[in-house]
Amino acid sequence: MNNLKHSKKGFSVLLSALLLSLSFLSFHIPANRIPEAQDGIRQNTIFDIFVRYTDQTGERAALGVIHDLDYHIYWDMNMMSLRTDAEGLAKLSAHDSIASIEHSKEYNGLPQTSNLSGDPSSPTTPISSAAKIKQGQWGYNEVEAADAAQAGFTGKGVKIAILDTGVSEKSGLKISGGASTVAGVSSYEDDNGHGTFVAGIIGAKGKAYKGVAPDASLYAVKVMDKDGNGSTETLAQGLDWAIRQHMDIINLSLSFPQESPAIDDLLVKAKEQGITVIVAAGNNGTADGSGDTLAFPAKSPETITIAAVDSDLHRAAFSGTGSEVELAAPGVGIVSSSTSGKYKVGDGTSVAAPFVSGMVAVLKQADPTLTPDQVRSALRNSTTDLGTAGRDPQYGYGLISFDRLLDDLAK
Repeated sequence: MNNLKHSKKGFSVLLSALLLSLSFLSFHIPANRIPEAQDGIRQNTIFDIFVRYTDQTGERAALGVIHDLDYHIYWDMNMMSLRTDAEGLAKLSAHDSIASIEHSKEYNGLPQTSNLSGDPSSPTTPISSAAKIKQGQWGYNEVEAADAAQAGFTGKGVKIAILDTGVSEKSGLKISGGASTVAGVSSYEDDNGHGTFVAGIIGAKGKAYKGVAPDASLYAVKVMDKDGNGSTETLAQGLDWAIRQHMDIINLSLSFPQESPAIDDLLVKAKEQGITVIVAAGNNGTADGSGDTLAFPAKSPETITIAAVDSDLHRAAFSGTGSEVELAAPGVGIVSSSTSGKYKVGDGTSVAAPFVSGMVAVLKQADPTLTPDQVRSALRNSTTDLGTAGRDPQYGYGLISFDRLLDDLAK
């Protein structure tokens, strides 16, 4: 991503080349420096952008250039996402009350999930036999999820927003509500399977297995389509929905390659509103666990980034690594829910993240006043160290477990 900054002094001279690439750019504007739009572009080109404004004059200017009445105002942030054409972009670029313009970026967020079948089109493998289902329960047993339920902690009364491909009503999961921010899709019904699998790890109540927080209130926020495609705009609107609806936890089992200031600001806003945000570390790790392979939003300081381990408690070969990795959770050969109502087994850091979201729900049930920083500290203190002693880029502070967490809750 390149940054484009220049004075509006040259507005009448420089209208020739740059808007051809603006759909890939994000730029931020220091005081009194406004980027200019350029001429020499097809007038029917439409741009999806985030606009930051300093006052109501800027807000009115943004509303004045929207295309097809397609826009979204973010709560208490002086920010709007909208569609506009080249002329509208030029007007905003030249306006004194427009602080910044950022172009929405498209991405495919589903490389977060690996799979056992080897079929890249399917994040999970269908299973039917009792033996395979039992084998896929190892992760729930490892974190001692049943102990939490026996102690009366099931996440009851805690609201979790799952920003993903939606959640299927055929899965048997109880969905408390939700929304879709995907263009042309009004339902949060899952037409991919990824979001349903993630949700099942938290909230399943089936006979074969129970989720980590089976009584938590699950909210399906569809920010990716049937192919796992999304954008920073659909994600931003999903985050805004979760903030407005006063969620306690946001689960983000997705990633995108380039940083988005708009997403960063919304994650800050979520934390300010007391929301704990759990993020998958991604599946771009190297076999030997070397290097920084994390993407966004796993790199955000406002999120808690989760790596994946296998049943031997070794780092999964695909699990992303980097200094922002904070915790590890089961992420290989895990049983969960599917859009057909049957069970599936899947791998990925997407699978690991909801284990932690469920644990946070238990914490919030025990003490609803906990802040995101207090939740973070409690999770760190409950881990079993893995890998190099202390925090490391492969496992963070180590494997989550309800064992020590319940001891702390009992005090």
